[in-house]
Amino acid sequence: MAELDKVPQTQTVEIATVKIDEDLFKSITDLNSQIGQYVGRFGEIYLRKKEINDELISLDDTLERFEDEFKSMNLQLREFIDGLDEEYPQGRLNLQDGTIQYQPGAPTRKQLAEQQSQPSI
Repeated sequence: MAELDKVPQTQTVEIATVKIDEDLFKSITDLNSQIGQYVGRFGEIYLRKKEINDELISLDDTLERFEDEFKSMNLQLREFIDGLDEEYPQGRLNLQDGTIQYQPGAPTRKQLAEQQSQPSI
């Protein structure tokens, strides 16, 4: 009996071909086509979403850089104004014509702030 296990066996598979109902075939091909369109749309949406995310990252970087530059310029402006206040106490700068009105002999804003921070006796 062991010898029979070594003998190759052949099997026959019968395959039949028939044409399916035309309406069913059309429904299947229509759905398959629509699914293909959706796959394409998913791809477009994915790519657009990635573009938007990349753009948001770039905008965040730009925003951070602008914030740093803004802080730096604001600090420079504050230093200019503080310097002007030392020379022109209680001054009011006219940005239209470049003139400054001030109170000669008045305490500077820095001196006023120091006086206010000292405890009163």
